[in-house]
Amino acid sequence: MLDIVIIEDDQQLREMLCYFLSAIEGYDIDSLDTGEGAVEFIIEKQPKLVLLDIQLPHTSGLSVLKALKEQKFAAPIVMMTANDNELTETNSLLLGADDYVTKPIRTKVLSERIKRQLNNYLVEELQDTSCNRDQLYLNTQESSLFYNQLQIKLIPSEFELLEILSDAGQPVLVSVLFEKIHGFSYHEEDRSIYMRISSLRKKLSVELPGIELIKNRRAKGFYLAHSIIKQ
Repeated sequence: MLDIVIIEDDQQLREMLCYFLSAIEGYDIDSLDTGEGAVEFIIEKQPKLVLLDIQLPHTSGLSVLKALKEQKFAAPIVMMTANDNELTETNSLLLGADDYVTKPIRTKVLSERIKRQLNNYLVEELQDTSCNRDQLYLNTQESSLFYNQLQIKLIPSEFELLEILSDAGQPVLVSVLFEKIHGFSYHEEDRSIYMRISSLRKKLSVELPGIELIKNRRAKGFYLAHSIIKQ
């Protein structure tokens, strides 16, 4: 689950944002009501995104932003403020903010901006980190399989199949795959799982030449020949 840290001193707004982003949008949320100690908390937590109010008690949001950038914090930072003027926005962006939203917060707009920032960051994170080379990643937000700088878009049935095999970590019988996917008992004459695997194999053979990802072990089932990290 992708995690977000919210820093907002207005209790009512903070609680609304926490509820919306956790219960409705499905993110893992931590929140603070002051800028004091926020930098240390964020650096230790390493969230995938920070939602940061500019006007905070003790330590301003701009000071927190500046300190995070000085410590090379790479995840996106979205600033919030009730002060809708060009100077405030310019200062935020100059200090390294990735986006800027004004109050009152419109949840639909906020949701779209957060998704865009997370998508951009996760793609860059996979592409730019040298230690990620030759590793396969299954990304929920992008509904894609990543390998080095290659992104392979997956339809829901393909993603589901790879996710099941990745979670299992061992060969999975066709009957088990069928029941996990369809939710009812498998009949031997049903060839839908074989067809789904065959189609995905063909797609991956084009996108990943020389890599046979899905293999079959006689009487044991299908398994992944290479590990996949889920994100």
